[in-house]
This record gives sequence, structure tokens and C-alpha cells, in this order.
Amino acid sequence: MSRLEDAAAAGGAPGAQEAPGSRGTGTAGESDCSCSEALAHLEAFLDQECSADLTERLAQHVATCDHCSRLADAETHLRELLRSRCAEQAPPELRARVLGRLSLMRMSSSVSVTTVDGVTRTTRTTSQSWRIERG
Repeated sequence: MSRLEDAAAAGGAPGAQEAPGSRGTGTAGESDCSCSEALAHLEAFLDQECSADLTERLAQHVATCDHCSRLADAETHLRELLRSRCAEQAPPELRARVLGRLSLMRMSSSVSVTTVDGVTRTTRTTSQSWRIERG
């Protein structure tokens, strides 16, 4: 469970208020979003994995709640840092060797489907060859 989910399960983050000003203002017919609901769905919201209705309510809440806005900004900043710092790539030789082996594995496997008396049987045949390199 993430810290955001822990805070939501505990009824909101420390310092978060469920008072006027910490909820979206909403218009007639729209339901407000509380800080605890915003925290519970913040990661999915930032990943754009929420329904359109929930996305709209969360966006409205984050725009009007200083605390949740700061949390969303901090989470976004953390994600950007991780993305920029964890971008190392494997050496070209290793990538070529792994991709070559995957290609060989794909070429050396086959699937056959047979149906006899209404019973369908799928058979996968894979042959592997290993070459040990010593340096």
C-alpha cells in the first residue's frame, strides 16, 4: 500500500481538512469529492485510469484543495524524477544477444490444433538449442 493509500485509509493525510475549502465546490447536480476520496484515487487519477466522471470530480477537487494539489504535484514530481533517473539501457551487446535468443525461440516453436470427435487439442512444440560461450 502506498503512502497515499495509507493516508486515505486513515481518513485523509495529516493536516488534510474535510471542511469547506478542502472539497470541490461543485455545481447543482454534481457530487463533491472529499480529500480521502481524492487520496484513495490519486495514483489512478495521475495514471489516467479513472472513469470520466471520477476524473472530472478529482480534477475539480485537486484544483480547489491546496493540500491535495500539493500531494498531486509532489507525486507528479516524484514520478518525473524516477523516470529520468531510471532510464539506463542495457549495453548494445547484451541487447543484441537477448533479442537474438528471443528471435530463435520464436522461430523454433510451433502450435498445432487438431479436432477429433468434437475434442480440440492444442499442441505446442518447442525446440531449444543452447550454445555455451566461454570467455
